Amino acid sequence: MSRCLLLALLLMLRCLPAGAADRALLIGISQYAELEGLRYADADVKTFSQILVDFGGYSRSDVTVVLNAEATKERITAEVGRIVRESRSTPLDTFIFMFAGHGMPSRMEVGRPGSSAAQRTNIFIAPFDASTAPEAFYSTGDEIVNETFVNRAWLAKQLAEIKAKSIIIIVDSCYSGTEAFGDLYFENLGYTVRSFDYGGQRPGVREYRRAGDPQQRDAPVKDMQQRIAYLASSRRDQLSVEYEELGHGALSYCLSEAIRRARESVHQDERRDLSVGDLYSSITALFRETKVKGRALQEFHQPVLLPIPNYAEVRDLPFLSLTGAKGKEIHGGEIERRGELQLSSDPPGFEVYIDGAKQDQVTPATLSLQEGKHLVELYTPATGYRYTFAVDISEATPAIEELFLLGRLRVASFWISDGRKSVGPVLDLYLDGRPLGKSDQRFDSIVAGTHTLEARYANYSRKRRIEIRPDSPLVLNYSVIREGAPAPRRPGPGSLVF
Repeated sequence: MSRCLLLALLLMLRCLPAGAADRALLIGISQYAELEGLRYADADVKTFSQILVDFGGYSRSDVTVVLNAEATKERITAEVGRIVRESRSTPLDTFIFMFAGHGMPSRMEVGRPGSSAAQRTNIFIAPFDASTAPEAFYSTGDEIVNETFVNRAWLAKQLAEIKAKSIIIIVDSCYSGTEAFGDLYFENLGYTVRSFDYGGQRPGVREYRRAGDPQQRDAPVKDMQQRIAYLASSRRDQLSVEYEELGHGALSYCLSEAIRRARESVHQDERRDLSVGDLYSSITALFRETKVKGRALQEFHQPVLLPIPNYAEVRDLPFLSLTGAKGKEIHGGEIERRGELQLSSDPPGFEVYIDGAKQDQVTPATLSLQEGKHLVELYTPATGYRYTFAVDISEATPAIEELFLLGRLRVASFWISDGRKSVGPVLDLYLDGRPLGKSDQRFDSIVAGTHTLEARYANYSRKRRIEIRPDSPLVLNYSVIREGAPAPRRPGPGSLVF
């Protein structure tokens, strides 16, 4: 499924006074109150958070992860605002901002479909509580606005105010590679710039130049204090897609795979510094190499890097300093001490991946692994759910992991009459085509992942895809409009209109 509401990747600079630190704010949304759910957005963010903490040298307290129902517009704006305030007193070396979820195009059609030209919009990324109901949109004359979304101008302004040497922005969503974000960022720093099309030497990289005298148009902007790398999963006119074959969104898959390959090139007692240029080169190569549906990823959409102020100033920025994955080396030769990992899950039957490699066993499983830290993923094709964690293996003591991978669901119904709500009728519920129960019940043992929920009342029904998560109970509200009440022009995904 496409991620049509934005995910962002933040990469900021690295040259501040003593006491500077690294911080990350990671937002992943697969469950939405009204919008269609996504399969892998939250899992992709959780995987990246594990990489930062367990292999990238970040302290767990310096990585803030906001997922699903927690990721309301209020929470997102509060977390960004908190980073801005705290960076004023304690400037940062590097700040990483990642968003995985739905994103919106920079232009939208107004009026009836096909009747009007597209109009500019400032709508950017979709929080958990974003609404696409018709009444949530309005036009200022210059652009289309929807206050339930996080808008582009606000986010660019906030990020420009963060005191950090390097900012890395990672956005895994549809239409995310919009140069409008870079233009707004420059404006907030007091610059007027001219942006050029994607260069042939470095596909997907946009270069920013000063506006003004044509003879100076190729002179790069060099006098900025910050360095920003904005990495997007698609160009401004492209969808960004999740692939069942990968179990990830495209950019998130290539990001994790590039990091995994970098770690495999050095020993566990060594570190490898991965720069923005190295990372982007690896990601673009993976878009060429990785096949889905028999075709290369780059045939569907292409990653974009917006370097601010320019590529020459950004390519050598440190992205992560990674611990290696190869066995420790002693006296010029590798030694391989091994330990045991015991895995069990409720329900059983999850596929097991260790550091990206699929294992022969499914849960429950006992695996012999090399000593050291490993990234473990459990995956079930039945519902597309993936759970990621890191484990530290030692020769002396087996590592035991028991995982509960069932989630909860509640469904409420309301009568809508003259715009007022009251307790609604009992709905008959079906999950994946099989009877589930009534809307006045709570369901506690649904396998995590993607399901199709159908609500029926009288001779009417409504289907919707839902995402169940073990750590995030899902509550759905269905509104039933009494006969004779004026029906909305285009009901939102969460309403049941009779």
